[in-house]
Amino acid sequence: MLPLLSLLLVLLLVASNNACAHEREINIGGLIDSSSQLGKEQGIAMKMAIQDINLLCSNCSTKLTLHLRDSHGNATQATSSAADLINGVKVEAFLGNLALPQAALVSDINNCSTETPFLLLSPTAVALPQVPSTNLIQVANDISVHVQCIAAIVGQFKWRKVTAIYQQKNSFDLNNGIITLLSDSLQVVDATIEQHVALPPISPLGSPEFNIEQELAKLRSNTNRVFILVQSSLELAIRLFRKATQMGMMETGYVWMVSDEIASLLDSADPSVMFSMQGVIGYKTNFIDTIDTFRTFKLKFCHNYGAIYPQDRNSNPSIFALRAYDATWVIGKALHNQQGNVMSQVLLQNILLSNFNGLSGNISFRNGELAQTPTFQIINVIGKSYNEIASWSPTLGFSKKIPRQIDHGSNPAIDFVNDMSKLGPIYWPGGQLTVPRGWHFNMVKPLRIGVPACGAFHQFVNVTHVQNGTEVTGFSIDVFKAALKYLPYPLPPHMWVPFCGEYDEMVQQIHLKGLDAAVGDTNILEERYRWAEFSQPYVKSGIALVVPTKPDNTKETWMFMHVFEAKMWIIIPSFSLFIGFIVWLIEHGENPQFGDGSFSQQVGTVFWFSFSVLFFQQKESLKNNLSKVVLAPWFFLVMMLTTNFTAALTSKLTVSQIAPATKDIETLRREDAVVGCNIRSFTCSYLENVLHIKPENIKKIRSIDDYPEAFQRGIIKGAIFITAHANVFLAKYCKGYTTTGPTFTFGGLGFAFPKHAPIVLDFSRAILKAIEIGEIEKIEREMLSSFNCSASSTINSESPILGLRPFAGLFYICGGAALIALLLTVLPLVKNRWSLSYTQEALKIRGVFSLLFLLLNRSSSGPNLQQLKQNSDAKSDDHVETRAT
Repeated sequence: MLPLLSLLLVLLLVASNNACAHEREINIGGLIDSSSQLGKEQGIAMKMAIQDINLLCSNCSTKLTLHLRDSHGNATQATSSAADLINGVKVEAFLGNLALPQAALVSDINNCSTETPFLLLSPTAVALPQVPSTNLIQVANDISVHVQCIAAIVGQFKWRKVTAIYQQKNSFDLNNGIITLLSDSLQVVDATIEQHVALPPISPLGSPEFNIEQELAKLRSNTNRVFILVQSSLELAIRLFRKATQMGMMETGYVWMVSDEIASLLDSADPSVMFSMQGVIGYKTNFIDTIDTFRTFKLKFCHNYGAIYPQDRNSNPSIFALRAYDATWVIGKALHNQQGNVMSQVLLQNILLSNFNGLSGNISFRNGELAQTPTFQIINVIGKSYNEIASWSPTLGFSKKIPRQIDHGSNPAIDFVNDMSKLGPIYWPGGQLTVPRGWHFNMVKPLRIGVPACGAFHQFVNVTHVQNGTEVTGFSIDVFKAALKYLPYPLPPHMWVPFCGEYDEMVQQIHLKGLDAAVGDTNILEERYRWAEFSQPYVKSGIALVVPTKPDNTKETWMFMHVFEAKMWIIIPSFSLFIGFIVWLIEHGENPQFGDGSFSQQVGTVFWFSFSVLFFQQKESLKNNLSKVVLAPWFFLVMMLTTNFTAALTSKLTVSQIAPATKDIETLRREDAVVGCNIRSFTCSYLENVLHIKPENIKKIRSIDDYPEAFQRGIIKGAIFITAHANVFLAKYCKGYTTTGPTFTFGGLGFAFPKHAPIVLDFSRAILKAIEIGEIEKIEREMLSSFNCSASSTINSESPILGLRPFAGLFYICGGAALIALLLTVLPLVKNRWSLSYTQEALKIRGVFSLLFLLLNRSSSGPNLQQLKQNSDAKSDDHVETRAT
């Protein structure tokens, strides 16, 4: 019996060996960094995927074998390990956390640029145009999407400056390219990178804490308080935040943001790590964690992770573990499609054509990276974990939390918003609930605010020296103090620095760090934006020409004609003649004063009555009540016209009429006249460079009080001021001077600050608030009214004249009454007194005017008409004889 059993066992072993001999082993190379949380998770996920693939294809003729190498965070060792897998082990495919330039180098050196597929598991995919290899596939989303998310968060909270921090892992990292991409994205939201800091990699031989402390000390001395950890391992981030907590850089006013590389690993972080990151915000790639396949994977992953790394408390799989698992499956599916025929070119093509739903999402490739557009969850670290406050996608922006129970490819209803503050409270470092402004004042020394001490107009800035120091007053200073009341924070201690140079030089001192700001009557010019940034203008500004005035006698002869508009001089006599005709029409049949006399005499009566009634000097008495009805509203209208005419003409005669002594700047240039300007203002160079006034014809004047003397002595014929200065000059010297010609518009008067200074936006809002409530206008009005100067002369062109509009209603009433009277008078005459034949006879004799006269002369008789006819026949016979002769 025993020999029989032994023979059966031998036969089974031989059959088993024969079956294994027909099963082909396919080598897959893997590379991880077990010194990092990311590498640990990727290694376990690869092994789990290989087991699942081989278990699913237990009857297949191929078997995947994973050859896993560990770089321990050493770039040189990672490169050599990858080369050994390619040349030594002869792997059919490679996957692991290898930088793209590093993978390109390994591929080129080993002559496999078009053969062995490289699936790279870096957290982000970067573009490298100089790498032509098509076998380098990045199982990650493009870095540009990540920096867009960072920029969107910065823009959402309106921070103007940020500090970018990244880990210099090895010489193959493309950190400079990431900083460039981030800078470009921040410009879209009107923000900039003030500083970027490279932290060295963690090395057993070095002291990373010392380097971190040195860099943080430098950052703490700056004014910016928004720090973004763009690229870093979780291990370095833990050391960074612990040191920042020790140095007081996790208190109120600070802002810390972490990228997906850190935020996606926080599920596995120790509670002590979370305690040092209180108030940190970040973004992590969203994936669905409610489906059964993920739950099964998570249970197996946690079991395997705990067995290998029992010292780690948490072991939840991150997006990077899911992508490592899916990437391994990409190779398994591609090999399965080849049905055991392993050819590198065909394997690479099958990998590139992959399209399936994995644990991390849809797995398909475009341009050598994941084609699916990611959605990021915005997180806020609080307590022992973090809150998901919003979601962001590059196409739809911010939204509320995305439901996780949806299936792939579905289209859930998502409530998208533009303001993350509507999604719930955010806890910032120090427990602050309001959004930090992102910067602070350097309290080492007071702010140095420059003021023009030698300006021509001390009404704007007046510097006086007192025993305790310098006292600064004036309109610009009052505006500055008014705006301070509306700043959302108190301005730290500051000191006034009198500056006696030109305004351009004072603005340049801000760029040269000699001043922290400049307050005064500084005009906002495009050229000055090279040196500083300006607040919202608190006063509009332009350039105006001020010249002396002279009496204007050119229009005094016909001054009365300028009381009414031209059409009024046509309407008034025409309407008066119409009223006079209506009265004559009514009265001439019964009133001898209107009806006696020949045709020409009665025409004269109409004209005389129409003219005399304008002055209430008519001598004719009225007998018909209808005439009185017509004249009553007309008398009232004439009285109103006379009263207003008298008042307007009196005003013109009592006020002296003046005119500018010079028309405009063109006249001064043609006459080669001298023009004055403020000695320290840009107006002098504007005269020469823009208005083309000869340099010898430009007189620089030091003070506002020197201008009148220069005008009186004939030194200058005109003066160029900014409009704010011109208003002050005319308020002080209101008699004898005026502005003339066109006004050239400029940016206005504003306060200057360093370029990209965050206080500029806050100060501009404060100035707008003061303008809207009328506080700045009140300050300006008080300044101008303090001179108590009133002029008794006006410019002719400014005098108003009377038009038809104020009297239109009365004209309608008068016209209506006259028309009604005309109808009541004419219609009965036509109906009762005259026949058609009678009218025709009249037309033959005298034409239309004779008909009108006869129609209206109701005392005329038939024989009179016959006599007219005989006279007409006699004249006709005489005319015939004359022609015959």
